[in-house]
Amino acid sequence: MVIDIVRSASRFLAAALVAATLTWAAYQSTLKSLRFPTEAEIADLHNVSATLSAGAQRAIILSRESTVQVFSLDLNDGGMSGMTGTYITLDNKYFVLTAAHGLSGGCLFTHIGVDDELYACQQLTLVDPQTDYAVIQIDKIEGRTPVKIHTQTPHSKEWRRELAAQNTIFYTGYPNEGGPYTFDGRVVGYNASEAIFIDSYGWAGSSGAGVFSQSGNLIGWVMALEVGDSYFGQQVLENFIWVIPLFKVDWIGVAGLAD
Repeated sequence: MVIDIVRSASRFLAAALVAATLTWAAYQSTLKSLRFPTEAEIADLHNVSATLSAGAQRAIILSRESTVQVFSLDLNDGGMSGMTGTYITLDNKYFVLTAAHGLSGGCLFTHIGVDDELYACQQLTLVDPQTDYAVIQIDKIEGRTPVKIHTQTPHSKEWRRELAAQNTIFYTGYPNEGGPYTFDGRVVGYNASEAIFIDSYGWAGSSGAGVFSQSGNLIGWVMALEVGDSYFGQQVLENFIWVIPLFKVDWIGVAGLAD
């Protein structure tokens, strides 16, 4: 009889414990569902719309994880230029690819901004003012994922597909000193002697931003906005953007000149 009572009490206590656990879990779940997400959670680099295709999500995340700011001090007038760059890796070394036209102070006066951290320029490995690119060697950046030049860029036969009219592209940059902001767009034209032309959005500070295709390849960097003439004079067309294709970078030269 006593044994039966003990068994019944044990079963009752076990059931009560399970019920209490489930009630507590439901309470915690309700509290969590009612809690508004923090700014950091919303702005997280991986917080990308679930309505997009898996490939587009991967391309956007790569764009966001590799974007950096580039600051360069002009010793002539004391001004500071701000651009965007793409964190890349080549032969186990780390670099930032950006536009050349904003670099005015040399390596000593050029820094890479990531969140609230500044990384020093180790070497201006290769600067090509004519093609408008600069490759800056830096130390490894914590909290950012570099683009692998050997595997995350188009191969020769892939360029036709990547530059096809209306192919979707993404880029993340720092226009008007804000950001990082992620934009989408589409290829609208291509001229081998000039650039890829995309319909997206850009402004001062977007220069140097890496442009990714929806397949996840880095295909180029933002160079400039189109300027058009109208009845009211010259106007900036902020949705018509010139992008320099990545194959114009001398990667063999970069590898040979890097420390």
